[in-house]
Parts: sequence; structure tokens; C-alpha cells
Amino acid sequence: MTEMTANQLHGIRRLSILLLLFGCVSGARAQQVTITSPSSGSVYSPGSTINVTATVTGGSVLAVKIAAQDIGTAPFQATAPYSFSFAVPSGIVGPRNVFAAGLIADETAVFSPMITVDIEPGAAPTSISFQQPLVAFGYAGEQQKVGVTATFADGSTLDVSKSTQLTFTSDDATLVSVDATGLMTGLGPGNTTVTAAFGTATATLQTVGPTMLKGDLNADGLATLDDLLFLESMVGQAPTGPNDARDLNGDGKIDNLDVQALLAACGSNCPSLGSTTTNLAASASQVRFTQPVTFTATVTGNSPAGTVSFLVDGQLANTGTLGTNGQSSVVSNSLSVGHHTISALYNGDGSNAPSASQPVTVTITAVLGDVNSDGEVDCLDLNLVKASFGKKTGQPGFNPSADLNHDGIVNVLDLSIVARAVPAGTTCP
Repeated sequence: MTEMTANQLHGIRRLSILLLLFGCVSGARAQQVTITSPSSGSVYSPGSTINVTATVTGGSVLAVKIAAQDIGTAPFQATAPYSFSFAVPSGIVGPRNVFAAGLIADETAVFSPMITVDIEPGAAPTSISFQQPLVAFGYAGEQQKVGVTATFADGSTLDVSKSTQLTFTSDDATLVSVDATGLMTGLGPGNTTVTAAFGTATATLQTVGPTMLKGDLNADGLATLDDLLFLESMVGQAPTGPNDARDLNGDGKIDNLDVQALLAACGSNCPSLGSTTTNLAASASQVRFTQPVTFTATVTGNSPAGTVSFLVDGQLANTGTLGTNGQSSVVSNSLSVGHHTISALYNGDGSNAPSASQPVTVTITAVLGDVNSDGEVDCLDLNLVKASFGKKTGQPGFNPSADLNHDGIVNVLDLSIVARAVPAGTTCP
């Protein structure tokens, strides 16, 4: 392999900083990088050494580097065979992702498929314990997770909450269900226990279920203003399941209709609230991809205050605070290409009832990778990304249109997006 230029070495240094980001994908290049050893799922202990081998097919690369989640990166190697080793930190347990990157040009790389290595204690613990003794569920459908600590024969301790060797069971799955990761869901009233097991060591956690009084979301036995305010803060979220008590009307959504149902259940325990109306307007009905669009909600009522939830396609996207003029605005430049339905939900306050707007529709049009919005992806778009390369939001020279993945920095990931969209056979100066 020929000696690398100063610019190429500079590109390697820049890429080194970016390799700790995960979710990378390979660009539209012939070269392919693959981790051949270890195999995905291999188990290592904290403090041990992981040896990784990568191969390159379909062409040559300038250098190859390995990155491992929460473990670190190995230095670039410019010649095959690409073999690396790094030590596992002593304090981590559980699966971690590993991938390889091949530098194929200045500041441009291809990435291997990820593999997973499992970090597990080298010795069995003598005992385990939950990191809190009790979990109380305020409402049916609430989810909670408690960490687990292991103690070993030498007296040392380790957080094993993410260990694949840890298992969980519920003594009564009709009251509290628990998944393989230890995520518990309160389903009904009553007390039970959840048991964790690591080898022969076990630990139990006492759980207290929610009441089943309609509208009682804090388990105090009453539907009151506290429950109303809690539900208003949850408007726009998705229920955790068909038994989620926040979905009072059982329609699979947590919205203004549930607030109205809680008001009915609350009765004299809640204040009499004045009616409100909410109107929503968008600054444009059609915008180019990555270009900002402003949504403004206007609430009328008895000097309404509080917050407005903005929902995009039925999912909570943002929350704004009402000003003294009864308006709240949010700006978005991250809507995907296509048609989107946006609605606003006023969450109410101590004097005003919640209300929902009629939806508005916004269409986002663009070609992914089309930085200059001329309708095609070509060398001009690549040059715009390179011109802003390494710049972060707020820095001179930062071009928000070149930040194609909206992570606040123009980097190799944005270059990769454009490179995949450039027509095959295109040669850029």
C-alpha cells in the first residue's frame, strides 16, 4: 500500500473521534469490511483482553479501525492483516456492540456489520440484591426497573443489571409482569414479589400494585386534582398495553378524551374548569426536507396557562409553554419526507379544561442527500458537506442543510448519506 498523504492522515484523526458513534451504515462503495473474529455473542470477563480480526473485500482501504461500545477504540492499521486487541474495563457487564471502519478516502469510510460481545463476571456471585427493597406502582400500566448488584467471594461488588445471565420471574404475573431485562409492568391491585436469579444466587423485590379506582393514577385511593394534573402531563404518550390506566376510555391513546373521562371520575375532588378552544397553524403546508416549519397553537379561555403538546402523526413530538398571549410555538426541521398530520393538545391548568385542535397537514419534499435542494444529489452536495465538515451547531461555517442526520455536527455520517445517493459512476473532483 502506498504511503498516506497528510490530508489522509488528517482524515484518519477526524474519523477516530467519530467511531464511538453507533448506528453507522456502509456507503455505496465496492469495499466491504467484515469482523471475522470473534463471532457475535462471544463471552468475555471484565478486565480480560478482546482480540478482533477484520478483513476487507471488494477493493483496498487506506486503514482499518475497530470501535467497541463502552470499551474503546483500537488504533488505525494501514496494512493487512487487520488484528486488534483491547482490554475490557472492570466495571461493565452485559452485551456491547463492536464494529470496524475502513477509511477509503479523505474523511470517507465504510463500516462493517456490528457484532455483539457479552461481558460477564468470571466467577459466580455469592449473593445478589436489588438496588431498592420496594416498588410501588401508581397506576395500571406503569413500568419500572430496578438494578441488581452482585457480591463475590472476595467481597467485591458489581452492577450486573445488564447481564444476560440474570433472569427474572414474577410470583403473580397477573399483578406484575416482568420481561427478560427486568422491566416490570404493574397490571392490577395487590402485592407480589419479583425474583432475580444469577446462577444459584437469588434476590426478591416486594411490589405494591395500583388501585383499580378509575382515574386514581397515584395510588392514594382517590381520583383528585393531582391525578388530573399527572394525566395532563402524559397526554400524547403511547399506552404501555391494553390495561394502561391512563387510557381511561380504552381507545389505545392517551389524549384529551381521557382527560375528560378523568374529570368525570374526579367529580367534586376536582375544580370546575372553564372550557377552552385550541387552534393550530403551520407556517407552510409544504417545505423542503431539513427546512424549518413553525407550528403555533393559540388557546382561548380564562387566561389559560400551562403547556401545549404537539403531536406528529399521533406521537408526542414536542411540548411548548403558553405565553401571556395564549400562544405556544415550536419549530421543527426534522420531519421525514412525506405527509404528516400535526395536532396540538392544550393540557389545561387549575382554571381551564384541556382542549384539542383540529389537525393540520404538512408535506415534506426532498431527495435524501440533496443538500442544496436542487432536486438531485451530485458533486455539489458532496462539496457542501465537505465545506462544513467538522462544524457543529452554532460554529462559524456550520451548514444545517449539510447535517443530514440532524445530530448537530457535519461528519462522516453525513458524507456517507450523500455518497450513497450519488448516481453510480459519478466522479467528483
